[in-house]
Amino acid sequence: MGLARATLAGVLYTAPMLLSSTRQSLSWSTKLGYGSAELGLVAVEVLVELYLLKFYNVTVGLAPHLTAAALALAMIWDAVSDPIMGEISDRTRSPAGRRRPYILPGAFALAAALILIYNPPSLDSSLFKFAFLTVSYLALTTAMTVISVPHIALGGEMSFDRDERTQIFGYRRLFTTAGLMVGTLLPAMVLRWVGDEASSASVAVSRSLTSFLLAGPILLTAWITVRSTRGLDRPEPPAVRRPPLRVSTLLRSQLGVLRNRIFLPLLAAFVVAGVGRALNASIALYFYEYRLQIPESETILWVLMPFFIFILASIPAWIWISQRWGKRRPAMVGVFGMGILVSAAYLFLGPGQRGGATAIAVIGGLLGGALILLESMVTDVVDHDELKTGKHREGLYFGVWKMGTKLSRAFGLVLAGLMLSAIGFDESLGAQSAEVSQRLAWLFGPGVGGFLLLGGSFLFFAPLTDERHRRVQALLVRRRRRLVDRR
Repeated sequence: MGLARATLAGVLYTAPMLLSSTRQSLSWSTKLGYGSAELGLVAVEVLVELYLLKFYNVTVGLAPHLTAAALALAMIWDAVSDPIMGEISDRTRSPAGRRRPYILPGAFALAAALILIYNPPSLDSSLFKFAFLTVSYLALTTAMTVISVPHIALGGEMSFDRDERTQIFGYRRLFTTAGLMVGTLLPAMVLRWVGDEASSASVAVSRSLTSFLLAGPILLTAWITVRSTRGLDRPEPPAVRRPPLRVSTLLRSQLGVLRNRIFLPLLAAFVVAGVGRALNASIALYFYEYRLQIPESETILWVLMPFFIFILASIPAWIWISQRWGKRRPAMVGVFGMGILVSAAYLFLGPGQRGGATAIAVIGGLLGGALILLESMVTDVVDHDELKTGKHREGLYFGVWKMGTKLSRAFGLVLAGLMLSAIGFDESLGAQSAEVSQRLAWLFGPGVGGFLLLGGSFLFFAPLTDERHRRVQALLVRRRRRLVDRR
């Protein structure tokens, strides 16, 4: 009876929106406004994934394995906190909705934490450096959770139409790519403006200035999202009663999500591929500087920027492909293609081969746009869960999804730090030996590509096909109409 009452309450509360939903029901400006918060979030993520390991290792002087360990400790908490934040937002009842109230306060906390982490005090002891990095990064990742989990969950419930959902996440990916560009290009531009790229003092000043410059976009884009999605963030119906939020309740909910055979292969694919992506991002600047001998500013201009630009350019094509052939098979093509490309191509690049690196970046960018399909598929899983349970649990599912993202990033960072030490990288040297250079190529190529190939293989086992999801949505609409008619 409790499930039936919850189902009926949810249906009566959301039926007008869901039964009247049509394709293209949201304006392009609403979709743009929703996606805009992703720019600030991703710009911060890039500053972490690309620059933070090297900044604390080479500039601050903390050993690579200690730097990676500090980041990983904070990320483990960050991963645990994601489902908690998802459950909190699912339960929130506010006139402003259940997702939007957290986005702007989280943005203020994120801007402050970013400034803190890139302005470390003068510390002589490795222990104090380790402690400062751990605590400040813990603050940064917690602030990101407060924004990112409600934000991605909001995108999953703004529309019931499966193709429009893909478009919503396509707009989100547009700002993801813009954030990648800002987070990558801005530090390099500031460093060139400050002066000598080889000087630790110049690097320290440039990273500090970058943190202050990014605070504005973080706050502005969060405000735009909150304003643009007004009226689209619907709180849970008052008739739905949930048990009190306890640790045991939260653990049961998370275990239930992880036992979902529809969701688990998709999550596994994303997490395993995410380890490869985190490993790639963490050692990218090492590979291009010490293997290819390309300065940081040229790496940004000729490698990373083409990669991000072609991701952006490929998004409309991947949306069109998903509408024609579904989401799962194109996603497999994208992930497998990146794995094959990375595994094979980087081993053959030598010092000064900037053109080859650019070509690989362009092809990788075209394939990388397929990642929007994975996040869009989570909303399909939520529909299947609603059909079984009668509950709207976007926050919980996307919280676990974000937890997987953070765990994969933590593992990738730890692996990067450990492998840099294992291959003999010495941050005190201006140039590395030929043996270390070759080991970097194996780590950056087959080491990264192997995770992408393994992640893509999990998509073979994802049982929620496009045909099955269409049947799920048809059953949901039919049940809602029946219950509304009875009412």
